[in-house]
Amino acid sequence: MADQKDEKTPLEAEILREVAEEIKEEQFKQLWKKIGPYVFGLIIAALVITGGIEFYRYDQEKRALAEFEQIRTALNLIETGDAESGADILKSISETSTRGYRYLAAFHYTDYLIGQGKEKYPQAIEMLNTVINDKNAPLPFKNMALFDKIILRIENGDQDFAGMEKELDQLAAKSNAWTPLALEIAAELALRQGDVEKAKSRWQQILGMSGVSEAKRLQVSEYISFVNETMPANKDQKTEK
Repeated sequence: MADQKDEKTPLEAEILREVAEEIKEEQFKQLWKKIGPYVFGLIIAALVITGGIEFYRYDQEKRALAEFEQIRTALNLIETGDAESGADILKSISETSTRGYRYLAAFHYTDYLIGQGKEKYPQAIEMLNTVINDKNAPLPFKNMALFDKIILRIENGDQDFAGMEKELDQLAAKSNAWTPLALEIAAELALRQGDVEKAKSRWQQILGMSGVSEAKRLQVSEYISFVNETMPANKDQKTEK
């Protein structure tokens, strides 16, 4: 008897199935009402973020291309005779750009100033200092700017040898690809001060480094040989006096 009561006709079973589906559908509607706005919000936020990133990339690429074209135009103006206009463009990019082109523009502007003669060297050095002191500038650019600055100071007759040696020593102490050049310029400073032994010591440091090209080793060895050959004559002269 009990088994007979539990049995359902096909019609009853269909009605119960429809009721269950309606309950599930109603529950889903209620759940969607609660979470739907959040889901839509997340989708919209994702689209905005993705679109914003793509727009930012596009905008950055567009600006970078525009700055590249500006630099090319500036260099063309300098070569064709309208140097001041070209220099103004380079100076503007070096001051306003937030990308790597600012450093390229700074170096080109420095070259322009150097080409105008020694009276423009102080301005060229100032421009190089902006690269050196820029915390966002890549290290190779900073090192290049430092070397250029010291060479300009030497050519301009700067007598602050101690200050220049200190900057070069900081680079030489790092023992990297820039070290041989730093030591070579330091040797030049020593010679300008008449300190031959210090110059020889700098050159010997270069020869003691690994990774130095054979051409550079030969050049440095020739420097040392030349100094060694001339020093005895200097000593004889001193003795005679």
